[in-house]
Amino acid sequence: MKRGAVLPWLSGALSLLLFIIMAVHSAPLSPSIPALQFTFEPAAFQAILAQWGPAGVARFRAHFAIDFPFLLSYGLAGYLWVRHTGLFASLSASARRLLTWTLPGAALLDAGENLLHLHLLAAPAGQPVLYLLAGLVASLKWSAIAVFAVGIAAARIRQKQG
Repeated sequence: MKRGAVLPWLSGALSLLLFIIMAVHSAPLSPSIPALQFTFEPAAFQAILAQWGPAGVARFRAHFAIDFPFLLSYGLAGYLWVRHTGLFASLSASARRLLTWTLPGAALLDAGENLLHLHLLAAPAGQPVLYLLAGLVASLKWSAIAVFAVGIAAARIRQKQG
């Protein structure tokens, strides 16, 4: 293990813990939160809120108390894993640069998505473009997370080959 690799493990463990807490907290919501994240228009967003009802919407609002610390922890974890562990050493310098900022970028997108969702909850008659923007930001966030996951897979395959 590379020197300084304790922080990636700690931030990764914190991310996992916060994810589990958030998943347990949000489990009663049906459809799930990702279904709401992939709405791009007011009617679809409001339909999910209607299915959740007032208690579900309150649960969704409360989940942000976990989600904001979670996004900070996974953004930091991704940065630290690329910079301070040997996992990504077999990848090119440009791939490592990209992956260094992929999860921090996803975390910034996640924060923007959260703020948009909080605004749309507070002002449900908001402009349709804000619903579209929230859906696009969520899609970019999930795409960045997928890129990081592919990067991990590629790094592991190269490690085993080399």
